[in-house]
Amino acid sequence: MTNIVMSVIVGFMRTVNISDLKAQLSAHIQWVRDGEEVLVCDRNQPVARIVPCRVDDQPERERQLVARGVLTPPLQQRSSAVAWPKPPGTISDKVIERLWREERENR
Repeated sequence: MTNIVMSVIVGFMRTVNISDLKAQLSAHIQWVRDGEEVLVCDRNQPVARIVPCRVDDQPERERQLVARGVLTPPLQQRSSAVAWPKPPGTISDKVIERLWREERENR
């Protein structure tokens, strides 16, 4: 049986025990496709969360990394108004490139 519970982190989400998830996997996957999150429980204890995968606006390389489990996409997009802070220091690009090359050679 699927329940909907209140979660402090994400608001409302659907919960399901593993046996019910196995019996109705297609329906739960459709809810996830529609943007809902599903909390998977084993004997009413949360063990996993199925969340929508948003990779439509990612480059192909990022999609491959997400598919392999190497990269986890952010849950929310960063506002374009937020700028990255400038790094402290005044190390030239030439010095950084030399250090990077030395580090790569020593692997």
